[in-house]
Amino acid sequence: MSFIGKPPETGDPATNAESRPKISAPAEKRIPVKTPATRMTYRGRIGELMGIHIINLLLSIITLGIYSFWGKTRIRRYMTSHIVLSKDRFEYTGTGKELLLGWLKALLIFLPVIFALQIPGLNLIALPIFFGIISVAVYLAMRYRLSRTRWRGIRFSLAGSAKSYLWLAIKRTLINVFTLGFKIPKSDIMKWSYIANNMRYGDINFKFDGTHKGLLKTHIITILIGIALIVVGNSIAMSVIMAGKMSEMGHAQARVEKLTSQPTQTFQSQGIKAVPYYEETQKSPEDLKREEAKKLLSEVKAIMLPMILTTYFFIFVAVAIRLWYHAALWRAKFRALSVGGIRFKANITGGGLLKLYGGNLLIIIFTLGIGKPIALHRTLAFFTRNIMIGGDLEALKAEQGKNAGPTGMGDALAADVGFDLGL
Repeated sequence: MSFIGKPPETGDPATNAESRPKISAPAEKRIPVKTPATRMTYRGRIGELMGIHIINLLLSIITLGIYSFWGKTRIRRYMTSHIVLSKDRFEYTGTGKELLLGWLKALLIFLPVIFALQIPGLNLIALPIFFGIISVAVYLAMRYRLSRTRWRGIRFSLAGSAKSYLWLAIKRTLINVFTLGFKIPKSDIMKWSYIANNMRYGDINFKFDGTHKGLLKTHIITILIGIALIVVGNSIAMSVIMAGKMSEMGHAQARVEKLTSQPTQTFQSQGIKAVPYYEETQKSPEDLKREEAKKLLSEVKAIMLPMILTTYFFIFVAVAIRLWYHAALWRAKFRALSVGGIRFKANITGGGLLKLYGGNLLIIIFTLGIGKPIALHRTLAFFTRNIMIGGDLEALKAEQGKNAGPTGMGDALAADVGFDLGL
């Protein structure tokens, strides 16, 4: 991969193409200049990260969870300091105290909304507020973490207004609903554009000038495949399950009729008078019907389990297919992003995301959550490995920007609603 550019015009008429005399084509042909491309590298080690995590767990247990904020900070500081770009390491300057105070502030917002969601009628008002909190939390969390991250001593920042981003997110969510998801790519790009164009490295602004048009095809294809799997594939699987179980239930119903109405022939060959089966077993027809009804109920329950598992399976596969859209979205976000003449490119694929997230899910499940640092390690290594930076980093000269001093409240809210952004 290379970033290609043209040499600039000098401004001297003698050297510009329009004023130079015509010469032979080979001598006149411009030679493309390759812009230097650089990768970030992550040099953290799983063993060291797990060691920090285990100590954090023990201290969190001893302090009834209070130390978890300092533990989270230690994890971030370790991981950030092991990201290297052009021989310079990143730094994380956040503190556990900031996270603790931010969490306490977040409780004042989050708990009343959760309480309101449990009250019929009031939850209709609380639900939009909850989704609004998610949008604001993601924005504020990113603003906090950028403000606590530095490279070459210069910190990053995120300007803009949380209120403006909230209204943008709400408006685009409503548009997505009314267009049955058709406008999702445009909404995703618009929200990212607001964030990216408000990001800064010191006093240098980032710039994003991308569009959603290249995403539309992937979006539609992955949506249609997902719907087909959930509706058609699930329906076929349900039909097969029902056909087998209905046959068993038919046999059970036939047994009810036989046991309650037909006499047994067991002793007829010996000249003994035939009696109904229920008299022979000393059970009334009502008892036999109740027993068979219980058997039928157990059969219904036996049907429900494979049906539920089958539905979840197809939903899981449909979500996995959507990773190809998210990969395309990552590529679109970085392709049109620049800062001070430096451009970016992401080589992220749907298969790569599937392997990453699928592996992370299995690690967390089989380690009962203890292996979460391994998942974080894999995620950071994946993204740093697949992001390219084009341009002369030595020419990127920035002055320290103004620190807005955001609190850790958004960081805590993002974690509480399940949108922890990692680094």
